[in-house]
Amino acid sequence: MEQLEKFITQNQYIRNILGFRGKRELYLVGGTIRDIVLGIEPKDYDFALSGSGITFARRVSRKMKGAFVLLSKHDDEARVVKDDIIYDFIGTGKGNIVDDLQRRDFTINAMAFNLVSSEFLDPFNGLRDIKKKILKPTTDNSLQKDPLRVLRGFRFSLELDFILNKNFFKDAEEISFKKVAAERIGYEVLRIMSAPKSYKSIVKMNDLNVFKQIFPEAKKIIEDKYLWGHSLSTYSALEGLLETGFFKNIEPEFSTYFAVQTRIPLLKLAGLFHDVAKPDTFLLKEGEVHFYGHDSKGARIIETLGHKRLKLSRKDIGLLKKLVKEHMRPHLLATNSELTDRAIRRFFRDLGDDYFAAMMIAWADGHATAGKTRHLEETFMRMIELKRADDAKPKVDRIVNGHDLIALGLEPGPPFKIILQELFDMQLEGTIKTKAQGKKMALKIYKKISTGKQ
Repeated sequence: MEQLEKFITQNQYIRNILGFRGKRELYLVGGTIRDIVLGIEPKDYDFALSGSGITFARRVSRKMKGAFVLLSKHDDEARVVKDDIIYDFIGTGKGNIVDDLQRRDFTINAMAFNLVSSEFLDPFNGLRDIKKKILKPTTDNSLQKDPLRVLRGFRFSLELDFILNKNFFKDAEEISFKKVAAERIGYEVLRIMSAPKSYKSIVKMNDLNVFKQIFPEAKKIIEDKYLWGHSLSTYSALEGLLETGFFKNIEPEFSTYFAVQTRIPLLKLAGLFHDVAKPDTFLLKEGEVHFYGHDSKGARIIETLGHKRLKLSRKDIGLLKKLVKEHMRPHLLATNSELTDRAIRRFFRDLGDDYFAAMMIAWADGHATAGKTRHLEETFMRMIELKRADDAKPKVDRIVNGHDLIALGLEPGPPFKIILQELFDMQLEGTIKTKAQGKKMALKIYKKISTGKQ
């Protein structure tokens, strides 16, 4: 406890809050205690106090000139944010601190330190479980009280490298997520998938029917042993790619793309559901199985999963849709007998920065299907080298611009973008070299578009 007392005594954030307590009993509790014991710098500070937590949080927000956030009127819980530091407060009302700790999810989060008397409280042996690196529900009905604790258990297990005890899995078998808010589920799912080695946890969650519950629109593929097995294998392959192998060696592209950390869980989520529409598009034709349009329909399904089931941001949903819709495109490019530079440039133009993730899903998909990825690697390197060469060139002015098209008598509209891009691709290829050649080609392209003969 020396380490804990020393940290608390020297921590200015905790001392500041202690200065506002008045005559209240004030405790440092939960995850903050856990992190200090583990030697982890707390990301936020959790407090429990006698009386009203909301009233005290309002007082703190006024004194510190921080932002007040009401978390739960029912649970008497509120938050104050000041200079990117988060302070959470919960009132014990007329109860005592042990009652509050008993309501918490896991024993490692059910410890408290009395900031007035310096008494350490550990009624559920959380310190012992930390030393044993075991995650254990605080009470027998802990998971039933809040089903989200099932997901939190998997998340803590991954982030802290702790083992979930056997009772956890037994208690989780009958848990229903129907009444859990989608945004809470989304937060936990992305945190789980952000972990480097989450595959085994994903499999265990699947065994507990977690995915079937939280993603009902994907029920058909989850119940298809072969297709879902392939999806899980794709997920596993993606995790491997993030740690080592072909893409890890493509620099600076790899580091640049994943400098945005939120892309990692979204990549894995898209990989898990890249074939989500296959059960709906199954077609047996002349003895061969086809899944025509499963990419486009899959994009619509994952949009529903992202919006309705996880409450993700519009930007994140857009990335999921793009990756699922385009996951077949790298395969098609790699198997094209006459892959042109124009087709490669169109791919990069359509995918933007996310071309890297699309390639990774295609590789993982191919690896999970037959273990054959060499043809993909060779094609991807050719594509990336072309992009590098294009990016290294000085900026090229277009030979033909929008004003030139208007001068030809063409009316501004959606076809303009197609025409101008086609002309620019031809310019880069050297097919057209003068404005006159460009204008002539523009009319031909316009005629194809207007007659539907693209």
